[in-house]
This record gives sequence, structure tokens and C-alpha cells, in this order.
Amino acid sequence: MRRIGLTQVFSRILGALLVLSAVFAGGVARADEVTATGSIYSFSSPGDLYGPWSIRTLKYQLDRGKDIPSVTLLDRNDNDRPTGSSAQAIYLDDYHTWSQRFYTYAQVSFGKGTISPYRMAYLEGDVKLTPEQNVVMGFGGATMQNPDGTSTQLASIGPSLYMGRMVYTLRFLPSDTNGVHAAATQFVAEYSDIGRNQVTLSLLNGSQPSVLVGFPPSFATFQRLFEANLMVKHWLRRDFGIIVGGTFGNHFDRSTGANIYDQQGITIGLFFGNAVGLPR
Repeated sequence: MRRIGLTQVFSRILGALLVLSAVFAGGVARADEVTATGSIYSFSSPGDLYGPWSIRTLKYQLDRGKDIPSVTLLDRNDNDRPTGSSAQAIYLDDYHTWSQRFYTYAQVSFGKGTISPYRMAYLEGDVKLTPEQNVVMGFGGATMQNPDGTSTQLASIGPSLYMGRMVYTLRFLPSDTNGVHAAATQFVAEYSDIGRNQVTLSLLNGSQPSVLVGFPPSFATFQRLFEANLMVKHWLRRDFGIIVGGTFGNHFDRSTGANIYDQQGITIGLFFGNAVGLPR
């Protein structure tokens, strides 16, 4: 397969975003939001085996009172040696508020290719524990069918703390892939000032398969990893803004501790429409 440079891949991503912007900017309803992002990842590894990877997503999210549904399209291409791989997937999800103290999140996906799960389903319940409703406990579980014929079951358990514009979330993420157990811990800190800026820092340590759209794309079930992601969403006006982010990661063989690759990535994006706030 012909290897292409980072500049060329980045130019393709930017071009695709501009096309998507022109198509969707005029058709966004008042309470809806369209987001288009492109990401590119480069690697340093023994033998220079990996990358670059490129990922494009297009998301349409609605606010319908007690429900906040969305649909996300994903296209991914990994230009590895000796052969490349690709995946396309569609994700459907919804936040549903049942009461002042309880809401749920559900997601299903369908994919093809050699990277993303063929099928995935995730369900989470979130309970507000304190009278101030600023401590939320989440319990979630997922099942997915992988392209290599294996299946993975994953749990997501942990609290979130709301302090003004800050939200802190800690999650324990155990998984089982055909009897092989893995586990990771994730910490997320988010500053949210809707209409101005949202800044999200995510740290992940352990070994865990990729499940949800917002997670880093390079999780590997049987690798030991550490990944850090920083994402900034900035409003340029009431109904339009930009997204800029970066990723840094180290991946090791879980059995031997040998380095597999170090990863660096950047994300750029555009969004249109009025902000859709999530349950809190």
C-alpha cells in the first residue's frame, strides 16, 4: 500500500470538514447541533510499523426535553505496514431523564471493516446521591462483537462530582474478551461554560478495548497503555465554533513490557447550531 505523508492526510481531513460544513450549516434547527471532526495520529515504534492513522466523524445531536439523542458517522483509515486497514461505523445514542435524580444513557453501533466492532450495545444508569445533586454514581455495561470473531463484555463504574463549572469523573473499566480479562481506570476533568468554552482532559491507564465514540481510537484489548487527551470546544458566535484537541499515548506489550508504539495526535473540528447541554 502506498504510504502518504502527514501533511497530505491532514489536508484531506481539512478539505472534508469544509465540505461537510457547507452541506450542514444551513440546515441546523434551533435546538440541534452538527459537529464534524478530523483526527490524524503519528507514531514512533520499533520498525516504524504504524501510521499515520486518520479518523473523520460527523455527529448530529438533538435536544428534545427529556431525551437528547444523536447519530454519529465514523470513517477510519490506518496506513500501517505491511498492510493498511479501515473501518466505517454508525453510532446511535440517547440520554433520557427519568426524574430529577436519575437518568440513563444508551448507545448502539454497527460497523464494518477490520477495526471497529461489528455490533455494540451499551447501557448506563446515573443516580444523583446527595441532596445538592452534585454527586452522581454511574453504572454501565457493554457487549460487542469484534472483527476477529471474539466478543467483549465491559463494565463502567464510578462517580462524578459537579463543582460549579467543573465536573470530575472517575471510572473503573473492567472487561472480558473470550475469557481474557483486562481493566483500566479513567479520570476526566471538564470545564464547561456553554456558549463560550468547554475544555476536557481525559487520562486513561490500563488495558481496555475501544467502545464509545468519545474515547481515544487506539485502545487495544491486550496492550498496556497510558493515554492523555485534551479537547477544547470554543464558540466564535452563538451558533458556530471550532474544536481543537491533542492526544498523547504510550502502548506496551502487557506480558513482556516491551514498547509497541508511542502515539501523538491532533484533532480539528467545526460545529454549528445551538449548544445541546447534557444531563447534570
